[in-house]
Amino acid sequence: MNKMRIFAAIGAVAAVIMIALFFILFEVVQVAGNELAVHETWADGVLPEAELPKTYFLFPGFMHTFYKYDMSSQVYVMNDNSESVEFGEGRVDDRYTVQSKEGQDLTISLNVRWRLDPEKIILIHKTIRNNFEEKILRPVLLREVKDAATIRSAIDAYSGEGLVSLQLDIEKRLTDPNGEVLRQGLIVENFVIEKITLDPEYSAQIKAKQVAVQKEKRAVQETLAALEEANRAEAEAQADFKRAVVVAQRDKEVGILKAQKQAEQEVLAAEASKKKQVLAAEAEKESGELRAVAIIAIGQAEAEAQKVRLQAYAVEGADNFVRIEIAKAIAEANKGVQGYIPESMTINVFTDRVMDAIERIVKPNGAISGASN
Repeated sequence: MNKMRIFAAIGAVAAVIMIALFFILFEVVQVAGNELAVHETWADGVLPEAELPKTYFLFPGFMHTFYKYDMSSQVYVMNDNSESVEFGEGRVDDRYTVQSKEGQDLTISLNVRWRLDPEKIILIHKTIRNNFEEKILRPVLLREVKDAATIRSAIDAYSGEGLVSLQLDIEKRLTDPNGEVLRQGLIVENFVIEKITLDPEYSAQIKAKQVAVQKEKRAVQETLAALEEANRAEAEAQADFKRAVVVAQRDKEVGILKAQKQAEQEVLAAEASKKKQVLAAEAEKESGELRAVAIIAIGQAEAEAQKVRLQAYAVEGADNFVRIEIAKAIAEANKGVQGYIPESMTINVFTDRVMDAIERIVKPNGAISGASN
């Protein structure tokens, strides 16, 4: 029974010793998700590669040391707002005063968002290790802000485009890949000038000048607006004038075309009438010529016929035929003659005289045979 108790006691002591040795020889280290760790050992010193976020079991633990670094974004402030140090690092009422180009005081309130460069964490561990804001960031900020602000006049740096230009200039210097901040392992993500405070008297002068400038700009804008309105009205008037000219020109050309068309139609009508009259005259002329030709032909035919008839009287024995025909005509003409006949006019005398007349007709140049006195 006593032996069992002794063995139990020895086992308990051994367990305690084993547990104690475990905690002495083993160390559990957890690297959070926003951290990197630099691993140092007794044998190798600082290891060349940073340890990534996870849980590490170290044996023997006393020969290993992990130095953890926060890799998330952080804020450093230099202003007069005491509450800002609650969400960022910095001194209380740490506004930075520099002189402008003309010697006026520029009191600048600013903040910087920054983080550690993971690729240079081993260098940071070996050279800086802690207090990065005071050792690196603040000294560089003081120099860069001073260099950028002192080359500007107070009115240029105070507000508006000048303030934006000053802020961009300082941010460019802080984020320069070859600049001092990045060389030492800090990455500036953003830089902001919260405000610039001037001497109250000088500030009043600047504000008065800015008001005057704004009034001048407004006057210029109003002048430009009035000029634009005038130009617009002139352009509209010019457009109306051009439209009226175009309409008038169109009406004129349309009138000319109508007149030309009417004149051409009248000319065509006159030419058609002329051609009609000419054709009628030519037709009448041709008809007259044809009638004349016909008349001439008829006359020639009648003349030829008459000639033939007269020639018929010229043949032998024609005289007796003529005498008979004339006598028949005279007899026919005197057939119904009634009335007074002279006493001395006997039928023989009348007959002789008629025959004598016939002979004269038949042979006007010849001797009349059988004529009586």
